[in-house]
Amino acid sequence: MILHHIQHSASEDNALGTCLRYAASKDSILLSGNGLYSLLLPAWQVQLTGYSLYLLKEDVMARGLSSRLSAFKMIDYDEFISQTLTHEKVITW
Repeated sequence: MILHHIQHSASEDNALGTCLRYAASKDSILLSGNGLYSLLLPAWQVQLTGYSLYLLKEDVMARGLSSRLSAFKMIDYDEFISQTLTHEKVITW
């Protein structure tokens, strides 16, 4: 089980698209930084369906996206660390 950490928006980088080519159904995906903006596009929301998806709460709040992304699971830094310990590997894209 891998935790894929995406930090860049799909409109500025191909990290999310590349990640989805390699991610297994049991993997988790964490969006932080500008990677959060990918979820503003419905096409990416559909592509991320079926994965355990997490958003870094502090980054969501810092970008003023709390209301727009409220349907997604948000985690804080402590939970982020916990996720890195429960997954076999972490890949940052």
